[in-house]
Amino acid sequence: MDDLQLSLFLLICLSIISWWIAPRWVSAMGATLSAAYAYWLGYVDGLGLLVLAGIGLMLRGYYTVYKLAGLPKLALGMVLVGATFTVYQHFMPGFYNFMVANQIHLSPTSSPYTAYVNIDKALVGLIFLLYFPAFNRSLKEWLTSARYVPLPLLIVSLLLIGSAYAIKYIQFDPKFPSILWWWIPLNLLFVCVAEEVFFRGFIQREISNALGNYKYGQAWSIGITALICGAAHYRGGISFVFLSGLAAIVYGYVFVKSERLETSILVHFFVNFIHILAFSYPSVSR
Repeated sequence: MDDLQLSLFLLICLSIISWWIAPRWVSAMGATLSAAYAYWLGYVDGLGLLVLAGIGLMLRGYYTVYKLAGLPKLALGMVLVGATFTVYQHFMPGFYNFMVANQIHLSPTSSPYTAYVNIDKALVGLIFLLYFPAFNRSLKEWLTSARYVPLPLLIVSLLLIGSAYAIKYIQFDPKFPSILWWWIPLNLLFVCVAEEVFFRGFIQREISNALGNYKYGQAWSIGITALICGAAHYRGGISFVFLSGLAAIVYGYVFVKSERLETSILVHFFVNFIHILAFSYPSVSR
């Protein structure tokens, strides 16, 4: 990252973090400044700004228009999911994400690793955060969220490690990569926060609300969201789709039990953190 790229990266990081420590208007201002700065640097063009504004307006309409229900709300929700999914898959024109790692090997047994600072995904995730109704504000609330982390983290780690070993996707490979200084905020804020607020905070929550009066409605909401989440990781191959879907089931369950987005974010991040520290990353070299 050069100095200008780093300044944009830090501005987006601070804007996301501000959602937990400042009034919501500060996060909204941060999102606006981040988009404007990205435009000035050439990482977002006019079409990209229109996409961001369009998603923001659709979310505002979805949550604030009086008596929006039934088919109109379903249709708007489907358009929102489709547009956001397109952005998260980097199919939406108007965004120019920059690379921070190009085919590097974190260890002799690891496959090549390439990483981008995904401006599109982070900014859309931040817009979704602005409309999420509940978040931790106090130390007590954070401790409550943290209470739900250890057991699900142990379960999902054992499930994923066992499954990944069985399909020869990873092997034990402890290390302390030099890229952690940027990998940690990139993975936590640009990946875990962005994915959890969309998949759990919007898709799963809305499916759960729609199926609330049906038997096993919560289970269906977790399962459907996990299928969508797994499909979203198709670029990593069928093994990665399977592992991502499996992990999403646990993240969804944690979100339901804790009723806190922060808990699923933390479990998601710590799974990824254990992966990069202790195992072949992103996978074993073949």
